[in-house]
Amino acid sequence: MKRIVLFLIGLSACVCVIAAEASKKDKASQPTPLKTLLRDAHSAIKNKRDQAKHINTLQEALKREGLTSADSAEILFTQSELSVSLNDVENMKAYLRQKYDTAAYFNTLLSASEYALRCDSADIRPNAKGKVKASYRSKNRDLLLRHRPNIYAGGRFYLRKNDYAKSVPFFRTYIDMVEAPLLQGEKKLENDTLLARSCFYLALAAYNNKQSDVVLQYIDRAMEGVGDSLKPDLHEYKVRCRLAVGDTAQWLQDLREGCTRFPRHDYFFTQIMEYVDETGKYEMGLGIADSMLARVQDIPLYWYAKSVMYLRMGRYAECVEMSDSVISRDAKHLEALRNKGVCLLNLAMEYEEIVTEAQDKTKREEAKKQLHQYYVQARTPFERLRELQPDRKDIWATPLYRIYLNLNMGKEFDEMEKVLKGQ
Repeated sequence: MKRIVLFLIGLSACVCVIAAEASKKDKASQPTPLKTLLRDAHSAIKNKRDQAKHINTLQEALKREGLTSADSAEILFTQSELSVSLNDVENMKAYLRQKYDTAAYFNTLLSASEYALRCDSADIRPNAKGKVKASYRSKNRDLLLRHRPNIYAGGRFYLRKNDYAKSVPFFRTYIDMVEAPLLQGEKKLENDTLLARSCFYLALAAYNNKQSDVVLQYIDRAMEGVGDSLKPDLHEYKVRCRLAVGDTAQWLQDLREGCTRFPRHDYFFTQIMEYVDETGKYEMGLGIADSMLARVQDIPLYWYAKSVMYLRMGRYAECVEMSDSVISRDAKHLEALRNKGVCLLNLAMEYEEIVTEAQDKTKREEAKKQLHQYYVQARTPFERLRELQPDRKDIWATPLYRIYLNLNMGKEFDEMEKVLKGQ
């Protein structure tokens, strides 16, 4: 009996120990109360120690279930204060002429501003009773207005270093403050002369960082902040980004707009002509070329494009005429010379068929005269191509062989035959 009693006493003690250990584990698995986290964060701000650690801890706390809007606002406001505290450390170093971390100085202000904006969004969210009680709006407004110039400076800091990825959030935050509810009605923002320039810098950074969606969001406002000389380049960014995001309908519309607004910036025209060539919409291409020529007459490209459209459509005589317009403006325009020569040879082929098939002797003789004339005319552009590009036998040797043969030019024909044989 005595042994049984001792055994039961021992068993009871073991159960108590196990229960105590289980209780400890349960407490350890419970998250730290939010009040404790916030209290510790404020201690870190006061002592200027471990602020980054507490920012991360509070970031995890934001993921907890059951948080009220007031809880979220308080967490975000505290994170903003922690970021400002980190900035104060670097700011004090600069004040004392000590070595400080410029990147950290700007990044902490960006974080503080971002947390302040997010805090306000949570702060003005209606509570369970549908009421809004903004506790931090005034302080958030003061923080944003106080540090906004440095947000712009931070964007410029990274832009000068060509660190586009880090530059983007600075300019984006600087611009987004204008639309933030807590800053509505601020005259400083309404008269901000740097706003359009910031949109330009943001578009530039985002484009170089391949953030096409960001570029498209701000590019129109960016156009307002630059002189006329930069506007064609910005519109080109816009067009390229449309294509990058797969918006081909708007891409085509923006190309048309670019042609209209910037006729001397040939990117838009060449792109739309490539599209026309790929889709076979040659009448459309002719219309666009004509609209460009109505604006500027001195750019050979537009005359040349028109000659290409005529060539694609089989309108060879008109292609020759347009090619002559190009050559009169640029005597060394290789493609125009080639287009002219090709069209003249194509016209010659048409008359060769007439000569072969015509039953009427008079018609046949007239066709022979015209055929001879086309070969005479085709000789000049192909000989000019040979002169300008002697190594490009692929574009002039065979045509000249055919021309010399049909013009009974024995000496020239023999020479060209040797060229084709590689002698």
